[in-house]
Amino acid sequence: MISQTQKDELIKEAKKALSNPYPKDTKTVYSCAVLTDKGNIYSSAQYFSDTYSLTLHAEQAALAHAASHGEGNIIAIAATSNEEGRGGIFCNPCHMCKQLLYESSRRSKLPLLIILVNGFNETKEVELNDIISYPWP
Repeated sequence: MISQTQKDELIKEAKKALSNPYPKDTKTVYSCAVLTDKGNIYSSAQYFSDTYSLTLHAEQAALAHAASHGEGNIIAIAATSNEEGRGGIFCNPCHMCKQLLYESSRRSKLPLLIILVNGFNETKEVELNDIISYPWP
């Protein structure tokens, strides 16, 4: 369980990461921030590749950012984008990212909270196990 202060900080860092996609002229930006069991937050936007298949999604980049600092025990993630939409609509992690989050949670044996944030500052909290179906293995 994380505090409201931690949730607010996680959301703030995810939104801040929207200003740091690669390349900078990327029109649609996805970003996220992860919170580790040590209380540290690591954030990232996506790292886009012209091949598309080599693009690092924001979730992947944030997980790698945390791991590069020796922290792999992720307890929460906030994900957002600059996509225009309407109230009540949220951008969920894709299936590849859900798989990586699942593997992280499985290794650490810690539950993982996902906080989705839209352009209207609305949030939706979901547990990873409630949105992933048939993970591997």
